[in-house]
Order: sequence, then structure tokens, then C-alpha cells
Amino acid sequence: MSESVRQDLPASEADDHIVLSTSAEQLLAIRKAAELIGWNVADYVLSAALDRAERDLYEHAAAVRAATPDTPPDTAPAEPYVALLLALP
Repeated sequence: MSESVRQDLPASEADDHIVLSTSAEQLLAIRKAAELIGWNVADYVLSAALDRAERDLYEHAAAVRAATPDTPPDTAPAEPYVALLLALP
């Protein structure tokens, strides 16, 4: 998997899964892209979904911080995945 995917997050239950409906063209595009980098479709889709989740959670956390006037501005870059970990129950 890509470097952006945290390997130290808790493992999911063995029976957890996501089912997606795709058109033939969408599946072909995903399959070809995954093959280009030597991944299987499941790893490729999971990596892409986690990358997007991390970005959306980070942007949300940044917007919340910006909307809170008592929060001092960041003086250092945020640690990777802070927003993701804060969003987890």
C-alpha cells in the first residue's frame, strides 16, 4: 500500500467489507490504474479512499480550528493523520 496509509491503525474485523457498484468502464479504469503500480484492485481502492478520508478530515479539523477564535494559530505543521485519529471513536 502507499505510504499515506497508516499501518499502525487498529485492524478491522475480518468480516468488515465495502461493496461498490461500478460500471464496466469504471472498473476497467480502476483495474488498469492498479495494475500500473502493481497493486490489486482492493488495495488500490482502499488506498484512494483512505487518502481522501485523511484529506477531508484534515480540512474539516482545520476549518473548525479557524472558526474557533480562542485557538492559537498553528506554529508547526500538523502531525500526519492527527485529524484522522481525532475523528476515530
